[in-house]
Amino acid sequence: MLGFSIQSPVFLGKASKDSPNDLIAHYDRVEQLLDALKAGGVRSVEVRILPRGADEWAYRDLIQLIWDTGLQLTVHGHVAGEHPGTSFAEIYPSMSYILKHFHKYQSGLTMALHAFDAKTGSEEELHRQTVALLGEWTALIDAESLPLRIGIENNRKKASKVDPGDSIGGVLRIVSEVNHPAVGVTWDMGHFYSNLLDAHQLKAPPEELLTDLPDAEFVARAVHTHIHGIGKTGTHNPLTERSSLPLEQYVSALRQAGYDGVYNLELTMNKFEQDRPLREQVLASVERLRNAVRTEATT
Repeated sequence: MLGFSIQSPVFLGKASKDSPNDLIAHYDRVEQLLDALKAGGVRSVEVRILPRGADEWAYRDLIQLIWDTGLQLTVHGHVAGEHPGTSFAEIYPSMSYILKHFHKYQSGLTMALHAFDAKTGSEEELHRQTVALLGEWTALIDAESLPLRIGIENNRKKASKVDPGDSIGGVLRIVSEVNHPAVGVTWDMGHFYSNLLDAHQLKAPPEELLTDLPDAEFVARAVHTHIHGIGKTGTHNPLTERSSLPLEQYVSALRQAGYDGVYNLELTMNKFEQDRPLREQVLASVERLRNAVRTEATT
C-alpha cells in the first residue's frame, strides 16, 4: 500500500511559512490533493505529526475527510508530554477520535515514533526513557487488545542533538529491549541515505548510487516506512532525480524480508526547489514509488 504524509498545519487549517498552498502542492483545497493522490495509487495518509497533547477536535475534520475519501490513516506520533492514564486514549488524548472510529475504515493502526532526544544530556538516559515509555504503552495495547503497531524511526544524525535513535544500531537496541510484537521499526530511507552520504563524506548524492543496506534484522523488523529523496535543501525532497535515493533497491530489500506495511512518502513541499511545479514533483514521486512497488510485486 502506498502512503503520503500531510503535515499538521494542513490539519489545523494554517498556512505554511511560505504560501498558504505550499503544503498541499499548490492545489486550491486539500480535497484536490487527496483526490490526486488517490488517482495516483495512494491508499493511506499519515498525520505528520500528531502530538500527544494536541487538541483532537482541531484534527477531526481532515481525519474524517481522509476516511470519507476512501483512504486509510497512519500517525506520526510524539513521545513528549506527560499524560497519565489507564487507557491508550488517556495517555495519548489526541488519538481519541482515531481510536474510537478507525475500525469502521481499517483493520489496524500504525504509528511512527522517534525516540526521546535532547539538545544535551546522556544518550543512555534517553534510551532508557524511550524503552520505559514503550513498556507502558505496550501494556495498554495488550490490555485493550488494540491492533496498534509502533515503528521506531531511524533519524538523521545531527551535531546539535543527542538522539539514541539516530543510527540503525540504536533503533534496533530500543526495539530489542522493548521486545514486544507491537513494536518494530520505521525505516526512514531518506535519513538512512543521508547518514550514509555523511559517512562517505559526500555533500550531495552521487550519480552512482551507494548500495549499502541496513542490517538484515533492521529490515526484517520494519513495520512502516518514511520515504523521501536527498536534494539541494537536504532531506524530505522529491524522488524525481534517480540519484536522490536508491528507492528500488530499498523496496526490493523490504519485499525480500516479507514487508507488509505502507510505503509512505514523507515529503516537505515548502523545501522543494520550484524548477518544476510542486504537484508535478509530488505526483512524479508517487509514480516512481508505485512503479518500484509494482515491479517488486511481479518479480
